[in-house]
Amino acid sequence: MQAILSTETWIVMRKILRVLALLLLLLPAFLFTACDDDQQVAMLLWGTWEGQVSTDFYQGRWGSYSSDYYTVWYFDGKPGARHGRGWEQDYLNGHRYRDYFDWYVMDNGNTVEIRYRDRSLPTRYIHHFHINDTHFHGQVENGDGSYSAFRLFKADDYGYDGYNHYYGWHYGGKPAGTLGETSWKD
Repeated sequence: MQAILSTETWIVMRKILRVLALLLLLLPAFLFTACDDDQQVAMLLWGTWEGQVSTDFYQGRWGSYSSDYYTVWYFDGKPGARHGRGWEQDYLNGHRYRDYFDWYVMDNGNTVEIRYRDRSLPTRYIHHFHINDTHFHGQVENGDGSYSAFRLFKADDYGYDGYNHYYGWHYGGKPAGTLGETSWKD
């Protein structure tokens, strides 16, 4: 048996089909919305990065000197955000220093601002950088007009578990696949 639809039912069904067709046309616009440059850089920053920082200092009348040290940076954030919190742990001259910060991506993904929670430390800006899923390198402005170059690797991808590059492993032997084989020398 085949039921015959009334004119009113047919009109209602056509309206429903038109609305569904319109929704299906708009669905890709919602599914394939791209992030802006700031958001893309922010998402790439998330995680633990470790590597080398090279600084050039000027010391009055005695001339200039430079220093290389090992660092670990951790950036945390939320999906869609252009900012977050993190920490930096530096290994310098046999000592370990950790500072906590808030970070912000700005200027269409070209600058990362780092504001330390210890207000005695200057705000720093990361400029002229390149970042992808595994590497992060560029220059950081030190707050006094000088710049430091950095070359970091995504430690999350290599099983980072708290390796202290000056003092050694906290938990016994070094796990395979970590970044302990960098240019840092004891």
